[in-house]
Amino acid sequence: MSLVLLRRWRWQVGLCALLLVTTPIFAVNAPQDVRIPPLKERTTPAPALFSHWAHNAQHCYSCHPGAFPQAPLGFTHQDMREGRYCGSCHDGQAAKAVRTLSCEACHAPR
Repeated sequence: MSLVLLRRWRWQVGLCALLLVTTPIFAVNAPQDVRIPPLKERTTPAPALFSHWAHNAQHCYSCHPGAFPQAPLGFTHQDMREGRYCGSCHDGQAAKAVRTLSCEACHAPR
């Protein structure tokens, strides 16, 4: 193995090790549940509640910063039907489509 390939290999292994060590540190700081604020003030349905625990098989970078910036936001069912926010995964292929879920799946008060 040439010296250049050996150095490149060590660099890649070192970077992977760094990611494996630091990623859980940042993930620990993520809240278990995030209440998504409604765009309009209303009493029903309850605001949607996103569970990081239920989506644990995904990695933070699956949604952040792409589908969801790490800032408070609000969005509509129309946004999701157009493939934004939750709809970027809940499209019926990667995950159950938003339109097929019961209201309580997201809007249950917890």
